[in-house]
Amino acid sequence: MWQLGRFLFFILLFTFVENYQHNDIFKESLTIKPLSDGKLLTHFQFNVRTSEIKEGKAFSHYKFFPRAIGQIIQSYNARELHLTFTQGRWNYEDWGYPIVPSAGTGVELWAWLWKDGKLDKNWKSLTNALAGLFCASLNFIDDTITVQPKLSFRPEGLYNATELSARAELRYGSLPHENVCTENLTPWIKLLPCKSTSGIASLLNGHKLYDSNFHSMSIHVRPVCQDLECLDRQLEIVQTVSAVVDPVRNSGKRDWSLDQIFGRRLSQACPLAEESKLEVILSENGDYKLSPAVDDVRKNDGDATIALYNLKTLQLETDISMTWNEDVFKYSYGQERGGIKVNIFNKSTNMTVPIIYYDVIPWFLKLYLHTLKVQINGEEVRDSPVSPIKDLYYQPAVDRSRPNVIEAELLLPPNSITTLSINFDKVFLKYTEHPPDANRGFDIGSAVISSIGEGFNHLHDFMTRNCSEDIPKATCYHFFIRVYTETLLVSLPTPDFSMPYNVITLTCTVIALFFGSTFNLLTRDFKVKTKYIDFTINSIIVPE
Repeated sequence: MWQLGRFLFFILLFTFVENYQHNDIFKESLTIKPLSDGKLLTHFQFNVRTSEIKEGKAFSHYKFFPRAIGQIIQSYNARELHLTFTQGRWNYEDWGYPIVPSAGTGVELWAWLWKDGKLDKNWKSLTNALAGLFCASLNFIDDTITVQPKLSFRPEGLYNATELSARAELRYGSLPHENVCTENLTPWIKLLPCKSTSGIASLLNGHKLYDSNFHSMSIHVRPVCQDLECLDRQLEIVQTVSAVVDPVRNSGKRDWSLDQIFGRRLSQACPLAEESKLEVILSENGDYKLSPAVDDVRKNDGDATIALYNLKTLQLETDISMTWNEDVFKYSYGQERGGIKVNIFNKSTNMTVPIIYYDVIPWFLKLYLHTLKVQINGEEVRDSPVSPIKDLYYQPAVDRSRPNVIEAELLLPPNSITTLSINFDKVFLKYTEHPPDANRGFDIGSAVISSIGEGFNHLHDFMTRNCSEDIPKATCYHFFIRVYTETLLVSLPTPDFSMPYNVITLTCTVIALFFGSTFNLLTRDFKVKTKYIDFTINSIIVPE
């Protein structure tokens, strides 16, 4: 009877613990989006919500919410915490806006801290604790680089922001030169409920992640409301990893698979996750195929078509892939090509201004005259009768002999912006033709715009003082005003200058050790020398 009562007691205790632990919710997702330049955006997101946190009280139990983060935010009275590690720059022009807000290169940290009389001390302790947790140099965020923004970085939690602003203060700091590496990723993964043993996090391969054009890793801790009245609040931690990889670089195609971009396949969903899904944002144009078949297709709020995979029903070692019906993906990217664009403003409201545009381009930039375009107020002018170019002189360059020369006579319409643009290819230089500071780039001189008109009469007296009385003044100051554009800095393909040094050093070492020793042995005249030693024997007479 006693054993039965003990058994029932343990059943009730186990049931109570299970119900008690059911407050934490964990969700994981992976979003993949093909970009317009052939690259691929991969966005990992892990959400944990807990009801264990109470304002002014410590955690009494940890299930999915990481203990390390919970202890830090409660020890230093942090209401919100946002930490982001970023390497590279997000290309807004070609990639659009990111799925979640991105940050600048380096490390960015900002937090809302309660006003408890030791706020500045808590901020300093917070940076040191996070530095130790993530193996980063966050402890260098001192008073000299800590600021308190007043308008930016508003609270992101779903609660009364006015109440928070009255009871808490914002602290912000960043380290632009902080590098992101595996030492930061490893402790970040350890905060997840399943670590990297299963689920989407098993795809986080540091070798593949850091071989990308852009990658960002972040942690966001904030309170959220559980109901519309916000009577019940929860604490949420969102961990994200965003990376932009380039499948075109290796294969020349936009085809991708999980095994290709991560070096791994999905084994299974995290068993602790309430929701585990993989989303592929489909392109509007293009002939492609997803494999295996998707579980569902839906539209999001931005009318984008999303293919959805439920990882809870996925088989073991599944490799999701997308193949495009194309031989080669063509997109103009890289550093081997470029162009020059000049904007010329005529701010006169009623006068057409004649000008002469003159530019000298070095020979190592090969210009293509057929790419010369003229635009007026953003609209390309193709018909010769209305073209502002009235005369054009072009001298092509000769390698290592002479530069490119462009001279054009133009008429600038009133109140207009005339844009001249031309494309070029970059030439590979010999390593001896690079300057000592080759990595800085090459300076391109200013273009010269010459003009004369009624609007420049105020310069008449200054330009005609040295004119002879016998020469007409109109001839004396012909094209007397010149406007110079900014100089350009162009990066050319630069060799690794350490390699010739290493080759020379190694060669000299080999010659010195082997050839020098052999030559010395072959050319040295060896002679045998005999050394004579004289021995002198002294007799010592010992008296009896």
